[in-house]
Amino acid sequence: MPEPSLRLTKIWDDVDFYELHMEIKGNNCNVFIDIYTRNEELEELRQGIMDFSHFNIHEFKWTSGNDIENVTHFLSFRFFKHSKMGHIGLEIIADNKMEKPDYMRSNFFIITELNQLDDFVKKLERLINEEIIELESIIPVH
Repeated sequence: MPEPSLRLTKIWDDVDFYELHMEIKGNNCNVFIDIYTRNEELEELRQGIMDFSHFNIHEFKWTSGNDIENVTHFLSFRFFKHSKMGHIGLEIIADNKMEKPDYMRSNFFIITELNQLDDFVKKLERLINEEIIELESIIPVH
């Protein structure tokens, strides 16, 4: 059985924000990136995925960080309809904004099914509500 493509783990928190360790698996690569975020930012992701999965919008793009120099990270998720069979595409751009030799930038795609978005939304809500500190979701279609 295929493994989930996304694993998020809360590794450090403060009053205003926290750090998430993210592992994202594509067909030909694995990306590990740590991001600083807040519940409000993850709630925007959760709400956007819900709007997309309920066909209120045709595409949804969520970003964390900025794609400029001197920032901690840049992460972009773009959800789009891949086929009429209910397959969903997820384009990921991840940049850790570190100096060489630790620098990493990756752009790849995951193809999944619509029901996997519902699973991700439920687990993301539990992470936001601090019921869990780790989640795994988005099983790819092979």
